[in-house]
Amino acid sequence: MTPSAKIFAVTYFIGASMLMSLGVLLPGGKGLVAVFAKPGGLAAAEVIARAEGSIIFVRDGSWVALTESEDDEFIASLYRAGAGFVASTAVAQLCARWNGVLGENTI
Repeated sequence: MTPSAKIFAVTYFIGASMLMSLGVLLPGGKGLVAVFAKPGGLAAAEVIARAEGSIIFVRDGSWVALTESEDDEFIASLYRAGAGFVASTAVAQLCARWNGVLGENTI
């Protein structure tokens, strides 16, 4: 394999991996989502409150909080309210189980 073919293969693999990661992490539609605050910005609970959502779980002063999304418009309102990143249902469920908020069969 030539050096340029190796570079192409590595670049292609990294690009495809990044696209797959974004596809899995980005939320869509209805379900539990994790809201991550921007560094130096509002706390995640404040972002959810400004977006008029309900807080399902948050620790004091935490930069991550869980909320329920009804549609894509709510996700957009979280970003308008100052969210740094809003993660998918799968990530939110993992965070909730990790913190003992939800049992294995809750969702």
